[in-house]
Amino acid sequence: MKKQSIILFILVFFSFSLQAQQKKEKKWSLEGYISYMNSNMFDSISNVWMIDNQLHNRLNFEWFPNNKFSFVAQLRSRFIYGNSVLLIPGYAKMIETETAYLNMNKNVISEKNFLLNMNMDRLYAKYSIKKLDITLGRQRINWGRTLVWNPNDIFNTYSYFDFDYVEKPGSDALRLQYYTGASSSIELAASINNSSRGTVAAKWIINKWDYDFQLIAGEMEQHDYIAGFGWAGAIKNLAFRGEATYFHPINSADTLREASFSSTFSLDYTFGNAANIMFQVLYTKIPKDNPISNFTSFYTTNLNAKYLSFTDWNLFGSATYPITPLLNATFAIMYYPNVNAFFLNPSFDYSLSDNLTFSFVYQYFKGNYPNALTGIKQDQQFQFAFLRLKQNF
Repeated sequence: MKKQSIILFILVFFSFSLQAQQKKEKKWSLEGYISYMNSNMFDSISNVWMIDNQLHNRLNFEWFPNNKFSFVAQLRSRFIYGNSVLLIPGYAKMIETETAYLNMNKNVISEKNFLLNMNMDRLYAKYSIKKLDITLGRQRINWGRTLVWNPNDIFNTYSYFDFDYVEKPGSDALRLQYYTGASSSIELAASINNSSRGTVAAKWIINKWDYDFQLIAGEMEQHDYIAGFGWAGAIKNLAFRGEATYFHPINSADTLREASFSSTFSLDYTFGNAANIMFQVLYTKIPKDNPISNFTSFYTTNLNAKYLSFTDWNLFGSATYPITPLLNATFAIMYYPNVNAFFLNPSFDYSLSDNLTFSFVYQYFKGNYPNALTGIKQDQQFQFAFLRLKQNF
């Protein structure tokens, strides 16, 4: 067994042994969840279905020996079995793809029909003194202001479609946060990815006119200089958020890369009964080195703040309504006017008890664009249906 796998097993055993003593200890916490999810993928309900199953466990451990120092370790474990493991070439390798520098995402077991993947996606130490926080290790650096697309999120961009990964990916980084006021700060961060390329940037947040404004500048993955701007506030009763980033190639002699610009804003309103509606629009100048050429790569590729879509204009709308105190319904839609394509996403969450939830999620995409295999432009559709039972502890 690989050394990394042994370490992961030790951490799981250590976490469970600590849980047995939780009532006695005061300087640490352990929480998490376990879930079962059934996934179904098909182009038409009458055609062949790709059926997968996943047992998913997460352990979130925090140790705080004093008021200045804390240590966080979070482990994500997934047992996956079904058609994708068996039929999709390279599927197991794709599951253990690591974007951060340290390789802590491993398939502990990988067979023809199933695999067990363990991913330590948080592992950091934090030191706080007066107005300064210093964080070192695998962490999430969230500089985005909006929900769906985040041009400012240069360290660890996430995919809206991956709804089961609520914690989102992290980076191997050093971060310094200095709080200059109750709602203002200066932040410096540096990370390194799995290609040994560094991202270094600074963020300045100020509050003015009841808005939080942020300015960011630096370089991303030693490929592009970046400069960005973001805000969060309100227009009367409407929450108003947005962000924009300009990317300029560092090496002007590299003819494969070119400058790009992405900008987005969102409006949302929450009613008295907790119902919510939201609208977001994204414009992104598609550079010629964009690795996303169609919806298939858009759905499966690890996104980057420079490469957020396969089309210039992107529109999003969603509505959430609590049908009963226990049943919540959400309907979301994306529309891509340049290619006349759309994405529908209804979902339902039902609370079976305080910590047990049943969810149904449906994703449907239809559009006319180049086929991922043939390159020929044609009408295509994809459908995904998910059933999930999730227990928090």
